[in-house]
Amino acid sequence: MYFNHATAGALIMKPIMKKYDGLFTAKEKTALWFIGITSGVLPDFDIAYSVIKNLEDHRSFVTHGFFLYLLAFLVIYGFSYFQKKDEFGRKFFKVAAAVFLFGITTHLLIDSIIGGVAVFAPFYPKVFGFDLHIEQNGGNRLTQYLLSEYMILEFVLLFMFLIFLKGKEYFVPRFLSLFYFLIAAVSFVLVSLSFF
Repeated sequence: MYFNHATAGALIMKPIMKKYDGLFTAKEKTALWFIGITSGVLPDFDIAYSVIKNLEDHRSFVTHGFFLYLLAFLVIYGFSYFQKKDEFGRKFFKVAAAVFLFGITTHLLIDSIIGGVAVFAPFYPKVFGFDLHIEQNGGNRLTQYLLSEYMILEFVLLFMFLIFLKGKEYFVPRFLSLFYFLIAAVSFVLVSLSFF
């Protein structure tokens, strides 16, 4: 999936934020939304490298493996033991670690369904998942993707996002998700038209 990792991250964050609704300040909630949504798109930050190196698949990199993010989870969780203040304290870092891992897991699960990921990278580079069946020759990748069956999932996730995150209380997650959505759409168009 190319466009809706951020909206999927926001959707997975909603029940988590509801569970901890009264425990965090407004600043902490904003930070948690940012962590959850950004971690939903974080593995795709390697696309810049793949474009520079003119590589066809970025999902076999360590950025699409679970090990790197498990280490980051442990570091973030470890910070909780050194926090003594109330705001952005122990409970915040524990939940932030979980939110980070949920966002990453959402991204990796979606990518494994539509294309595959090297979940065991850097130890084992084999990509596990389903093939996108988008040919690189004979047409533009953007057009091929927009006409593929995977656009159904893109539309479903965007529709669910727009339905389930309504109202003023969801301004921050809506803004962040739509910001990342716009970046993904523009990047995909530019990369598709330039390199594929």
